[in-house]
Amino acid sequence: MGDQCTLRLVRELRQVERSEQLAFTVRYEESNIRDIQALIIGPPGTPYELGFYEFSIKIPSDYPANPPIVKIRTTNRGRTRFGPNLYANGKVCLSILGTWHGSRGEQWSPAQGLESVMLSIQSLLSSNPYTLEPGFEGDDRANDTENMEIYKSKIRHENLRLAVITPLEQAFQTSSPRRVAVRVCHESSTEEDSDIELEPEAGLLAQSKFHDFCKRRFLWYLEFYQNAIEKGIADEARRQGTPFIQMPFEGYGNTMSGEWNYIDLQPRLLALRDRLMEETHNWPVEGLALVKEDAGIAVKLAGQHEQIAAEMNSCPQVIDLSLVDDNPFVWRLTYVGRNESRLEGGIIKIKIYISPRHPEEQPRVFVESPLYHIRVSKLGVLMYLPSHAEEIGQHIEGIINTLEDDNPPYNPLMTVNPEASALCWGSETDRRLYRRKLRTSLEECEVS
Repeated sequence: MGDQCTLRLVRELRQVERSEQLAFTVRYEESNIRDIQALIIGPPGTPYELGFYEFSIKIPSDYPANPPIVKIRTTNRGRTRFGPNLYANGKVCLSILGTWHGSRGEQWSPAQGLESVMLSIQSLLSSNPYTLEPGFEGDDRANDTENMEIYKSKIRHENLRLAVITPLEQAFQTSSPRRVAVRVCHESSTEEDSDIELEPEAGLLAQSKFHDFCKRRFLWYLEFYQNAIEKGIADEARRQGTPFIQMPFEGYGNTMSGEWNYIDLQPRLLALRDRLMEETHNWPVEGLALVKEDAGIAVKLAGQHEQIAAEMNSCPQVIDLSLVDDNPFVWRLTYVGRNESRLEGGIIKIKIYISPRHPEEQPRVFVESPLYHIRVSKLGVLMYLPSHAEEIGQHIEGIINTLEDDNPPYNPLMTVNPEASALCWGSETDRRLYRRKLRTSLEECEVS
């Protein structure tokens, strides 16, 4: 790979990493930047909503003269076609990649880059994927509204099962170095799952570089997933336990087969929630062992706390930043709302759990006070964005900035409290109700 091509690729990777785009992220090894893993979040308002879709991106030696080679990895181990252009064997059928002839002007150009590739792939996660089948226009299928709705229905189900629940289950399977008994989904969800012994690294998803990313986003979007499953149970009651209907363009070995079974998804989702909370609460326990060993990460975190706490003395909004039980792996931040802000007078207690594997695993932040806020989930998870994920001080700054942002722009990928968000960005009556509920919760914060 020529020096100019390498420099360009490095520049593009840095651009993606610095982007405020929440819909996708990338991972790669510095020793081989041509081998990139990408994760794209399913766009809100589509059947792929908030699913985790993984892709491998191979950069050819003559890039950017020729496009990257892209494969989708979220395929149920080569058994599920997630759309007309997303094949079970991993093929991504897209003109910009040269895997479909397309129309004039849609082919690859050296002026394009990684971000344009990911945006093009994201467009395949469409609100009506049935219409993306090549040759659809002018075809009899253009008026086949029944199949359109059925196709969206089964993608919604498999999005939850295969692009949300299964990756998180596999993330927990690989978190232990020992052999574990796990539940393995067979080719069709019509078959019963079985408990078998698997090596932790078995399967493509088991080797994912996005486990921590998906865990944090899962906590953000948990209420959405719960609502989607409950809606699926209600809306698809007549289909419960029945096999998926095959689409006209689906063929042998390249289908989405299975059955509607939202009832089975519900306990699996709740089990993941419990596992994530258990894992989070175990971080301080692991951390104490490292404190006793005088491990580097423990010493570093203790030093960072001392420095950040001293700096916070000049911030009247932070009335306390302390270690819980003198444990550098769990911090408590006590914040008081600024005068003339929506949080005025509220005393908000926040607990920050830090992983012994930081920064590979990012902190998880919970609001202990009963705060009704667009960025606080019913579970208490605080959604915030640090400017530099490696530095705990930047996490503290991100938390405070989130709390103090009285007029945040609407972004469905930042929605962790669906009810509060609907009010905050609803009608004027809705917005007044949101402010009233927020104020009531702040009064409760003062009491607690």
